[in-house]
Amino acid sequence: MADPRDLALGLYDAVLQGQPLEKSLGAIAAALDAQTGFIARLGLQHGRPVDATDFTSHHLSIETLHEYARDWLPHDPRAAAMHWETEGVVNLGRLCPVSEFLRSTYWNEFGAHKEPCVHTLAASFIEAEDLHGSLIVHRPPERPPFGTAEEQLMATLYPHLRQALLARARLGSEQRREAWLEAGLDAMRQGVAVLDAAGRLCHANAALEAMAAQRDGLAIGPDGLLLTDQATMAQARHALGIAVAVSGGRIRLLPDGMSFAVPRPSGKAPWLVQMLPLRRAEQGSLAGLQGAVAVVTDGATRRPPSALLLQKLLGLTPAEADLAAALAQGRDIAEQARRRRVSRETLRSHLAAIRRKTGCRRQAELVALVLRLGG
Repeated sequence: MADPRDLALGLYDAVLQGQPLEKSLGAIAAALDAQTGFIARLGLQHGRPVDATDFTSHHLSIETLHEYARDWLPHDPRAAAMHWETEGVVNLGRLCPVSEFLRSTYWNEFGAHKEPCVHTLAASFIEAEDLHGSLIVHRPPERPPFGTAEEQLMATLYPHLRQALLARARLGSEQRREAWLEAGLDAMRQGVAVLDAAGRLCHANAALEAMAAQRDGLAIGPDGLLLTDQATMAQARHALGIAVAVSGGRIRLLPDGMSFAVPRPSGKAPWLVQMLPLRRAEQGSLAGLQGAVAVVTDGATRRPPSALLLQKLLGLTPAEADLAAALAQGRDIAEQARRRRVSRETLRSHLAAIRRKTGCRRQAELVALVLRLGG
């Protein structure tokens, strides 16, 4: 089953970049081994359908979705068994047995012909006082029902789904866009600081504020990141300068980001800081801003990160990120070449690119860097 961290990161990445959620939701449906899935919105007072959008590769037609919402929703025994005024994850197979569902008028006159979806798992939330939203995924009758593992995955993703789907539903004005940008950053476990070209702090997320509150080698203020170790502070200024140059288009061939470790007086594993160029926004409070994003990770956490997280934090390609994750797990180049059916020279080329992007001169430094980025 897919790593929930990757799935949640995909949702937040789409929200932060203002992209549609369909691709990320499709990945969740695939992880749940669901055939179809859609987002449905209903008025709570009269069960009034608002809209429903299919996001899977099977693509239930819009006409079918509208016909269901308009004519058949009141006759669907799964909908009748669900309490629309509540929030959370619901396996409708537990509320409405499959044998009962297959005997229903709804199934025999509509579902079996136009929407062959029997096993149903839903994540529901209240959008407003009179509006209910759900992420709903299905399996056909010949497939096994959703089990405990799928329910647990959906429950793990629920707070992230809720936040992303509410963002999609409510995101309209620029003020709301900025609010959801901050909400998405606050949901990240890594500390994040948005800095301008002079290093001044534009925004710090909740995780970074909690790190700074420990007073353990790292602080934040209007002037940006404040590090008690002077040599590391010089590294931070150098990394900021490179990131700003990349952000402004003055440097194109150097690494997209630089990393450095921040010693902690407590003796705990150091903070790891990755300085990344800030993508120039066309609108909002960050419009036209040249600067950097500093991503701070607690080095005391040693669980190997996912390949997707390495792509986001280190600016790696999918192939490079997969190789870096494998090396951190103790696998060597020869083993990876056999598994991927590529030459060792190809992987050595990937490794050279990874070193350029991370600033690591030796493989041991790269492994240490990747392990520090673990969640």
